[in-house]
Amino acid sequence: MPWIKNLPTTIWVAAAAATLTCFSPVVGQVVTSPAATSSAVAPEAPVDAGTVTTPGGEAPATPQSVSPPNTPPVESSTPKLSAETVAAGATALGPAAVDKDGHTLYLSVLDSNDPPRSVCLSDKCLAAWKPLYAPDGHAKPTAGLGVDPSRLGVLERPDGRRQVTLGGWPLYRFDGDTSPGEVRGEGLKGTWHVIRPDGKRAR
Repeated sequence: MPWIKNLPTTIWVAAAAATLTCFSPVVGQVVTSPAATSSAVAPEAPVDAGTVTTPGGEAPATPQSVSPPNTPPVESSTPKLSAETVAAGATALGPAAVDKDGHTLYLSVLDSNDPPRSVCLSDKCLAAWKPLYAPDGHAKPTAGLGVDPSRLGVLERPDGRRQVTLGGWPLYRFDGDTSPGEVRGEGLKGTWHVIRPDGKRAR
């Protein structure tokens, strides 16, 4: 029969049409290219440099702030006198012996300088007139600017404390002097006088 002879040709044509149909786009269908597909992926959120996660999944410890190195304090260029220093200072009466803080030093004519001896022993006297004590462990006070070291010495008081002397005279500070260079104790009761750097009375 004639249709049987043409059968292989018919099958081949049908197969070819089916193949073309598979590769032809359907009307209305949007063909997406690989480039368009890759661009549709949502971008990753920006990474905060302070919250980077390590490969193990744990966030690294927050870096601690580093304190600046301690700057050593700037020392004053003015030399500090030690506690037992006696130096020369300026007052309204002229040069006078002063302590490490610049306070005027006094002598009492009731004391003696040869040998050195103090008669200011009562609580009332010591409240107004403070003996200049030599710190423990120092055999002799230090002479500051304007004072001859050979004229400085110490005497042992009845209570065992050592009082500084200048020219043999026991040295005192007056409680009424509140600032360096003051001489409010000069001439009190006719017995108290400012002492000069050479160990003599100012007046």
